Amino acid sequence: MEQKDLLYIMGSIRPHDEIKRNDACFRAGFLGSKIQEQPYSAQEMQLLESGLVKSLPVYDRFLNRKEKHIAEIERATDYFAKLNKTPKYIHEVAARIAGEYSLVQGRKSPTKINKPEMAKKVSENIEYSSPETYFNHDSLYLGAEQSTAAVLNEKGRRNACEPKIVPISMQLMHREWNETYKFQAITQTPSSSAPEVNTGERFTEKLTSRSVSQIFEAAAYTSTCHEGFTTFLTLTFDKDQRLAIFGGMTDGEASKTMGAHHPIQYKRNMVTKTAKANEKKVMDPICNIAGPYSTIPSDENPYPRVLNRNGEIAGEYCSLEFKPKKEFTLEKTLETTMGKEVSRFLDSAKKLYHRGWTADHSIQIDKESDVKYCDLKRVKVGGHTKPSDFGPTQELSDFHYIWVAESPANEAGESNPHVHILLRWQVEPPLFSAWAKRLEKIWGHGFAKLERIRKPQAAGSYIIKAVGYAAKGQNADQGLIKGNRYNISKCSRAPAWECIASFDADNMTAIIKELGYKLEQWKRPIKKQVEKIHKQKAQTIVAKSIAKKQNKPEDVLKKLQSRIIRLEKQAEKLNKTMKSRGVHVSSENKFCITFEGESAKEQIDKFIFWAAGARGWPMNCRDLDLSDVKNEADVFYQDSFIRFQDKRAYWKAILQDRKPIYERDVNEVSDCWAAYIDYTQQQSMLM
Repeated sequence: MEQKDLLYIMGSIRPHDEIKRNDACFRAGFLGSKIQEQPYSAQEMQLLESGLVKSLPVYDRFLNRKEKHIAEIERATDYFAKLNKTPKYIHEVAARIAGEYSLVQGRKSPTKINKPEMAKKVSENIEYSSPETYFNHDSLYLGAEQSTAAVLNEKGRRNACEPKIVPISMQLMHREWNETYKFQAITQTPSSSAPEVNTGERFTEKLTSRSVSQIFEAAAYTSTCHEGFTTFLTLTFDKDQRLAIFGGMTDGEASKTMGAHHPIQYKRNMVTKTAKANEKKVMDPICNIAGPYSTIPSDENPYPRVLNRNGEIAGEYCSLEFKPKKEFTLEKTLETTMGKEVSRFLDSAKKLYHRGWTADHSIQIDKESDVKYCDLKRVKVGGHTKPSDFGPTQELSDFHYIWVAESPANEAGESNPHVHILLRWQVEPPLFSAWAKRLEKIWGHGFAKLERIRKPQAAGSYIIKAVGYAAKGQNADQGLIKGNRYNISKCSRAPAWECIASFDADNMTAIIKELGYKLEQWKRPIKKQVEKIHKQKAQTIVAKSIAKKQNKPEDVLKKLQSRIIRLEKQAEKLNKTMKSRGVHVSSENKFCITFEGESAKEQIDKFIFWAAGARGWPMNCRDLDLSDVKNEADVFYQDSFIRFQDKRAYWKAILQDRKPIYERDVNEVSDCWAAYIDYTQQQSMLM
């Protein structure tokens, strides 16, 4: 029984104050045992079970202390409040600046608001139209001033095994192949929060944003350092291969001609032979199962016992404790994945690329009539090796590729698996038909379509558009796929970022978000012009298609085509203007800012110097001593930093200032009443 229940029951015959004064029976546990409600220690529980406490008075049974979990919560709360407590001088400075910049210096009738009304207004649920109303750069600045990041355990104490550094750091990274610098926030995962190990089969429904960025980077790296991809290849799957991909099945007609080969087999699970420290592991299974007499060492039996000296019985036996739970495993011989089939095709294509091949025909043009015809002469095409200053070498050249798989549903609702591949491999136009025929034969599972890429520089965006995946990360029903969804050759992967220096984060996320707002404001009018141009281009394309259907003259079609080309060049010019800043930062991503171009090194130096001086970033470097640079930045941007603080305090005072209530003049009230009387009289006359 709780106290509120007692007050409810006894309230009908006695006042509440008398019940509270005379509730000795309730507090002593007469109406309900209090001992079981208190979490006692092991020693106290032993005393209670032994019966020693029964001989003591009732009021000595209770220790009058707080519960253990409540005491731990209060201790942790006090620790965090002490750690994140705002210094007193910050409140004093904010109050002084708010008074100086207040919009209402003196009111004729100061408004009094009762405390219950204020509490009621604050407790109401407020629904914001956008998360930016709260998670803006000003709130990030305030959070950096009031809190300190640290790795703590559940009880508010730092683990002894954790490093004595702030878990969030800003790392200055450099990429040499395109001279790009990046300032990115990195979170150090505590050792107690290690990620779980990936087990089981892998299924994916779409490309992740990280996968898209890796594809773009690989395409940009290949374009910059290896002249880009030149061929776009699409591979499809026939009916039998689709059944093998989706569950290792086979068609009823095909199963009749399989003969002794069955699509299902059973594999016996057995323990493999263990190897010594300096021996190579042997994977032969041990098929014999025995009891305690085993030559396989274990924790319980490190030195196995043999039955006789000749070793006749002491064979390769598996102890019963190591016996697998399942004796047999079901295997589908026909089951495969899209990744396995693409890997097989690329391995064969790579050998063809290095060794060379023979074209069984070529497409020639008749010199007299300019008509194409098929020449059935066989043509030998050599392999590819790395060139040198003295001619070809024996070293094989790199085989660049990127492939992405998808399996969207068709109009009938069936899965349509296919693969898009980018290759850096091209042949002469007369041999293109024979080359496509040879690659389709290597694939052997359906139709293969080859296309020349006109702009190798834009190959990355070409494959992303082909799989229906926008750059912003929106999915276009790519289908469920088992195994790998994409892959990039080792030679085509962009080199990793190199970390130059590491800094404490502090308020750097707020600085990046502020710059993201400013850059978006600068880009907004340019983006509006680009959108307008795209609309005009779409209208022109529709007008051209209508003109074709109406059999308009050729001059009209050429004018429309020239307008489309002109609009494309205008949009491309505006996009180059936006990229000319050499800075990539967004208000949606407050953890990274990137500088690219020839002046990237100068821009990153200016940014760090400005952030340290004009925004108060402490610039605590973990690798170098940059205190002299910090002092120089503080002196150089002293006036700018003071203006920044005053502006923040000014807008904060405006947001916190209550709306003034002005007293109305007697003449103003009389004028309002006169206007109201005139209006009512006119309405009555109209009625």
